[in-house]
Amino acid sequence: MTRVDRKRLPDQIAEQILSLIEKGKLRIGDKLPPEQVLTKEFGVGRSSLREAIGALAIIGVLNASPGRGTYVIASPISPLESPAKWDTIKRYGKARELVEARIILEQASAELAAKKATEQEIGELETRLSSLEHAKTNAQTFNQADLSFHLALAKASHNDILVRFLSELRHPIRTWMDGITRYISADDIDVVIRQHAEILEAIEKRDVEKARLAVLHHFKSDLV
Repeated sequence: MTRVDRKRLPDQIAEQILSLIEKGKLRIGDKLPPEQVLTKEFGVGRSSLREAIGALAIIGVLNASPGRGTYVIASPISPLESPAKWDTIKRYGKARELVEARIILEQASAELAAKKATEQEIGELETRLSSLEHAKTNAQTFNQADLSFHLALAKASHNDILVRFLSELRHPIRTWMDGITRYISADDIDVVIRQHAEILEAIEKRDVEKARLAVLHHFKSDLV
């Protein structure tokens, strides 16, 4: 007997997409179907689908173009080159680890910011939140404003190591965000803004646990 391999749903989705590329059923330039079609065909929820697509965007298999959709940009893998396929899957696993690490780092940032943020830093977070609200009609600008809010949050933690880690992850995080942008509706955007407002409110009230939970809720929602 061998141990049962309980793969996460996003992993299974990613492997199926990679398999379609390998078999030539998805080729360079092909556009993925709408979210509602993919969730029905895979039999999964939005969050699992978005995590898989976001991670595949990070490793360069997919590319999301706001307003146009998500396209395949990786060369189809020949059946004779299966090691290349598994290397890609391994890199997908690293992309997933990026998201897991970010959740941990962001919670720590929020907890410390609730304890240490100065009035000036809280004011900066308020400015970043306002920028987020004003950018809601432009996906790329919105993603940049979103990332700026989280970097300001890290700086408010007064922990240079956290700031350094999140700064170094800026590019892959932005790629991840762009990878799921096309699936977020106007109503979803309003929810994301409200979630950021809840994080800021907890920090303003110096509520450490509420700040941590607000960040966790934000990242565990279907919208990031």
